[in-house]
Amino acid sequence: MEVEACRAGLLLGIHQGWTEVEIESDSTLLIAALKRVGNDFSDVGRVLEDCKSYMTAFQSIEIRHIYREANGVADRLAHLASLFALNDVWLEETPAIIQDVLYEDYCKCSNVARGSGFMSPPAQSTTINIINGTRRGAEPPS
Repeated sequence: MEVEACRAGLLLGIHQGWTEVEIESDSTLLIAALKRVGNDFSDVGRVLEDCKSYMTAFQSIEIRHIYREANGVADRLAHLASLFALNDVWLEETPAIIQDVLYEDYCKCSNVARGSGFMSPPAQSTTINIINGTRRGAEPPS
C-alpha cells in the first residue's frame, strides 16, 4: 500500500504541474527501494519502477525516512480510508479531519529533525537528488 500511495502521489504531482516534491515515509523498505539503483524483481517491482520513472518529471525531489512518531497524518488518513471510500484531494486548505495530527506531526518532526525526539536517534541526512530547490519543512495548519 505504501508503494501504491507513493505512485498515486507522484501522479498527482505531475498532473498538478508541481516541480518540487518531498516524499516522506516511515517505511524504511520503501525509502530504500526508491533510492536503490537498478531493477527491482520483488512483488511490487513494477510499481516501484513506475515511481522511479515518475520521479524524473520533477526538477527537485527529496526522499527521506521519517519516524512513525511524526507520521500521524498518514496513519489517520489510512484509518479513515479503511472505514470510508475516500476519493478526496485537498490542494488549498487543510481539512479539519487532520488538522490536529498535522500540527502534532509538525511539532514531533521538528524535534526529531534536531535529534531531540523522545524515541529518535540523532538526525542524519537522507536527502538525495536535490537539483534546484530549497529545504522546506512542513507548515503548521493555519
